[in-house]
Amino acid sequence: MWVRGPSMTPFLNEDYETMHTKSDMVLVNMWPFGGAGWPWERKRRLERGMIVTFRSPANPKHTAIKRVIGLPGDRITTREPCMKSSQIVPFNHVWLEGDAEDPKKSLDSNTYGPVSISLITGRVIAVLRPQFRWLNWRDWEKGVVEGDENHRFGENYRQDVRQRVLKEAVKLERPQIE
Repeated sequence: MWVRGPSMTPFLNEDYETMHTKSDMVLVNMWPFGGAGWPWERKRRLERGMIVTFRSPANPKHTAIKRVIGLPGDRITTREPCMKSSQIVPFNHVWLEGDAEDPKKSLDSNTYGPVSISLITGRVIAVLRPQFRWLNWRDWEKGVVEGDENHRFGENYRQDVRQRVLKEAVKLERPQIE
């Protein structure tokens, strides 16, 4: 899948500010999200920090790509253009945001609210072009950017986003895709 636009910069399309034609190609694992999956992998959990593809609530014909910021029960301190100052993520929904620091560059949950997990179509597992790198979402909450051994994105990448999430403000089950 080709990633176009500034919403995931600098993590994806990191040179977008200087070259507006630049796009990254990513590898998306759609198997566990679209079918029965492997017999030993009955359920797949969505986790904070994962980069997922989904049918955009604003335009269902469009496949979008964003990072999972909040899970059911999390309280999110929103940013513009959201009308509410905070939002609790409801059951079977996630809060998705682009990595761009400028909220005007990302059409995400701050615009259309929590996203139903039924709209999620896959998980990005690697960047193929311009330079190959595997993605490890597990380190995102620690401020470590997958594939950033040279610390191009700084020591504590997007710490401001993680600080806007109050985990499990309301106790709900985490979404599972069967």
